Amino acid sequence: MISNIEITTSLLAFWRHELYASINIIQGYSNLILEELEDQGNLLEYEEMARAVSSIHRSSEAIHQSVSKVLDSKILNDTKHNHSIVSLRHLLEVEILPNIDRINLDVQQLLEDGHTEFNSDLEKIKASNQTLGNLLSKDFNWTDFFSKDIRNHHSVTDSVEKQKKIDQNKSTLNDIEFSLNTIKQDDYSREPERYNAHILIVDNNKSNQELLYRQLEREQYIVDTVESGEKAIQLIESQRYDLILLDIIMPGLNGYQVLRYLKYSQWQNIPVIMISSLNEIDSITKCIEMGAEDYLPKPFNFTLLRARIDACLEKKKLRDQESFFISQLATANKEIAELNNQLKTENVRLSTELEITRRLQKLILPREAELKKIEDVDIVGFMEPAEEVGGDYYDVHQHNGKINISIGDITGHGLESGLLMIMVQTAIRTLIENNETDQKKLLNTLNQVIINNSKRIESERNLSLSLINYSKGKLHISGQHEDIIIVRADGNLERIDTTYLGFPIGLEENIECFIGQIQISLESGDIMVLYTDGITEAESKDGQQYGIDRLCNSVYKNRIHSAKNIKKEIISDLMKHIDGNKILDDLTLVILKQK
Repeated sequence: MISNIEITTSLLAFWRHELYASINIIQGYSNLILEELEDQGNLLEYEEMARAVSSIHRSSEAIHQSVSKVLDSKILNDTKHNHSIVSLRHLLEVEILPNIDRINLDVQQLLEDGHTEFNSDLEKIKASNQTLGNLLSKDFNWTDFFSKDIRNHHSVTDSVEKQKKIDQNKSTLNDIEFSLNTIKQDDYSREPERYNAHILIVDNNKSNQELLYRQLEREQYIVDTVESGEKAIQLIESQRYDLILLDIIMPGLNGYQVLRYLKYSQWQNIPVIMISSLNEIDSITKCIEMGAEDYLPKPFNFTLLRARIDACLEKKKLRDQESFFISQLATANKEIAELNNQLKTENVRLSTELEITRRLQKLILPREAELKKIEDVDIVGFMEPAEEVGGDYYDVHQHNGKINISIGDITGHGLESGLLMIMVQTAIRTLIENNETDQKKLLNTLNQVIINNSKRIESERNLSLSLINYSKGKLHISGQHEDIIIVRADGNLERIDTTYLGFPIGLEENIECFIGQIQISLESGDIMVLYTDGITEAESKDGQQYGIDRLCNSVYKNRIHSAKNIKKEIISDLMKHIDGNKILDDLTLVILKQK
C-alpha cells in the first residue's frame, strides 16, 4: 500500500513536472519565434509581433517564478505544515491566472494578425497555456490521474526497493541484458572526423521534442528524436551519437534505466545531459552518480543548454582523440618493438664503426714521445671526449724548423664530428707539408675543403680554429677560437682575444677577408695555454661553471712547474670542481712553456 503522504508527494512532483513542461514549451517557442524574426532581419517590419511575442515570453517567466516560489519553497519540506493540493492550487491560481490570461490575449491577437508562417508555433504556445489553466482548474480529475500514472511516477522518484521490483518485472529489460565479454565493439578507435555533432533527443513530449529539434537544428547539429527509452537504446546500438539529451519520466524504460544501461555498455563514453522537471537534489545526484554529464531542469534556458552542449561535445571530442591516440600509440609501440630488433643489429655495426673512428682519432693525436723531441719548448696536450667520439681537435706538427700548433672545437659530438676532426687534421698537415706558410691562405684553403666535403656528406657541422706558428720564441697567431692565456715568468697574465683573428670554418665559401694575425714574443719561463670551452664551461653539481678566471688562477699558481705538471694540476682542480658531475662537453688543453 502507498501511504497518503507518498501519494501527496508524488502528486506534487507530477504537478510540478507538468507545469514546468508547459512553461518550457511556451518559453521555448516564443524565444524561437523571436530568433527567427531576428535571423530574417524582420524585427522592424514585424515590430508589433515581436512586442507581443516578447510579452508572451515575459509572462511565461513570471509564471515560472510563481511556480518555483510556491512549489519549490522550503515550506513544502517542513513537516509542521500540511499543504494540500487544493491549498497550493489556490496559492498558484492567484499569481498565475492573470499571466495565463495575458498569454491567451497575446496569442489570439497574433493569430488574428495573419502571420501564418508562425501559426504552428503559436498554436503550440496556446495549447500549452491551456494545459497550464487546466492544471490549476478546480475540475481537474486528480483521482483519474492517480489511477493511471501515480504508481509509475512514484516508482521513479521514491523507494529504491520498489524500483528494483519494477525493473525485475519489466520484460523489456531482459531484451537489453548484455555481457561485456560479448558486446560487439564499435569502431571508436578511428581518428575523429570533422563532422556536425549527432545528437539524440529522448523525450515522450512531442512538443518538447520538436522545440529541441528546431533549436538544435538552427545550430547545424544532426538531430534524431525518440519518445521512449526502448527506442533510444535501439538507435544507440545502430548509430553513432555524440550526445544524448534524456528526459527522466517516460513510459516503459525511464531515464534512470537508460542511464544504467549506458553506464555498463560500450557506449558509456557518450555524454548524457538530463533534461527534466524533477529538480530535487536527490534526482540530480542520482543522475550524476549513474553517469550523466550534466543536469538541466525544465523550463530551461536554451543559451545555457547550448553552452553545456558545447562543453560536453568538446569533452567527447577530446575523449575520441584520446582513444585515437591510444590506438595510434599501440600501433607505434608495435612498430618500435620491430624497429628495436632491427636496431640491435644496426647498433652492433655502428658500435664497430664508432670504435674504429675513436681509435683513428687517438692515433692522429700527437704522442707524448713526439712532443718530447721538440727542443725549444716544453709542450703537452690533453683531450677527454664527452662521448665515444668527440668534437674537439688539437695537433702539434714540426716542419722545416717551425712548430705548428692548431686547436679547434667542432660543433656537436659523435661520429660526424669525429670524421670532420680527421678531415681538418689531414688537410692542415697536407698544406704544411706542401710548404704553405701563409696562415691566411692556409685557413681559407682549409675552409674551402671543409665546405666541399660537408656538402658531399650532407653535414652542417662547422668549427672554430686557431693556428699558432712558433719559431725561436716568436708566436704567430691566426684564426678564431677561445682566448689564449699567456702567463709570464714574472707572474703577469695576458688574455688574447681571437674573435677578430678569423671566422668559423665551414660556414662561408671565402673567409680570407676575415682572417687576421698577431705576433707575440715568449721569454724563458713564459707559458701559453690553449683550451676548448669544455674546460671553462664544465659545471659543478650546483650549476657553477669552472670559468676562465679559475683556469687563469690555476695556471698562475702552478707557473713554476713543468708543462706536464701544470696540466696535471689544472685537470685535478677541474675534477675537484665538478665533483663527479657528468662531463657534458669535450675537454681539450694544450700547454706550451718556453725553455
